Amino acid sequence: MDAGIRALMMQRIHVSGKKPIGIIIAAICVSAAILFGVHVSHEDSTHPSSDSGSIDAEMVHVASTVGGRLKELRVSVNQHVHKGDILYQLDPEPYELTVRQAQANRDLANAEVENQTRLLSIKTSNAATANDQVIRAKTNRDLAARTVERLKPLAGQSYIPWQQYDQARVALHDAEVSLSQSRNQSVAATTAIGDLKSSLAARDASQAALDHAKYELRQTVVKAPVDGYVTSLRIKAGEVLAPSQVLFTLIADDEWYATANIREINLSSVQIGDCVTVHSMIDRHSPLRGHVESIGWGVLSVDSAGIARSLPIVPRQMDWVHVAQRFPVRIKLERANPLLLRLGATATVEIRHGAACP
Repeated sequence: MDAGIRALMMQRIHVSGKKPIGIIIAAICVSAAILFGVHVSHEDSTHPSSDSGSIDAEMVHVASTVGGRLKELRVSVNQHVHKGDILYQLDPEPYELTVRQAQANRDLANAEVENQTRLLSIKTSNAATANDQVIRAKTNRDLAARTVERLKPLAGQSYIPWQQYDQARVALHDAEVSLSQSRNQSVAATTAIGDLKSSLAARDASQAALDHAKYELRQTVVKAPVDGYVTSLRIKAGEVLAPSQVLFTLIADDEWYATANIREINLSSVQIGDCVTVHSMIDRHSPLRGHVESIGWGVLSVDSAGIARSLPIVPRQMDWVHVAQRFPVRIKLERANPLLLRLGATATVEIRHGAACP
C-alpha cells in the first residue's frame, strides 16, 4: 500500500515537472506568431502590393473628320501597324470636285483683283487729271479777276468801252463757274477711286475655301498616328461613314502601363519613381520592371454619387467595419516581351519589392 502511494506521488511530481516546459513552448509559439504578424503588417505597409492589377495602354479611336464611302481597308483586326501606315481610304471623288471648284473660285477672285487693280489705276489717273483741271481753272479765274481789276478804272474814265469791261466780268464769272465744276469733278473722281479691300477679302476667302477643300481631301486617307494594334474592327469596304465616325480602336504599344488599386492606408508609403515588380498573369514566371508614374487623386464612391445641386445622401445605417478605400496607382513599365503585354490582362504588383526590384 505504501509502495503504491509512493509511486503515485512520484508520477505526479514527474508530470508537474513538465508543465513549465509546455508553458514556455506555448509562449514562444504565441510570441513568434505575434512577431510574424507584426512583420507581415510592416511589410504590407512599407511594400504595398495588389493582386488585382491590370495591364494598361493608351488607345486611339481611329476616325476621319470627313465622311464618305469606304473605298479601301488596308488593315485587319489584331494587326500591328506602324506610325504613318495607311489604314483606310474614303472615296476621294467628291472632295476632288470640291477642290476643283474652290480652285476655280480662287482663280476668279484673282482675276477680279487684277481687274479692280486696273480700274483703280484708271480712276487714280482720272482723279489726277481732275486735279490738274482744278489748277488750270483756278489759274484762269485768277487771270480773269486781275483783268477785271485792271479794266475797272479804265472803264470809269472812259478809256475803254464799257462793253469790254462787261466782257471781262462775264469771263470772270465763267472762270469761277469752271473752277467750281472742276472742284466738284475732282472730289467725285477722288471719291470714286476707292480701294481693293473687298476684292482682296474675296480672294482671301476663296483661298481659305480652297485650303479647306484640300484639307478635307487629305482626310480621305487615314494614317496610323502611333505604332499599335488594331482592335474592334467589324466593317468592310463599301460602308458609308459619317464624319468623325470611329472605325476601330488602335492600342498604342510604344508605352505600356500597369494600374494597381492600393488601399488608402498604404498610400503614404508610395512615392513617385518607386521601383515596381509586375507579374502578368500571361506568364507569372517573367517579372516586369516599372516605376510609379502617378497616383490617382480621386475615385467615385456611393457616398459621392449624388445628384448635382441636391441635398447630400446620408445613409441611416452605421458601418461597424470600415473598409479602406483604394486609389489607382499608375505604373509605367520598362521595355519587356510584347507577348506579356495585352491591354486588360490581370497583373500582380509589388512596390519596392519583388524580383525586378532587388
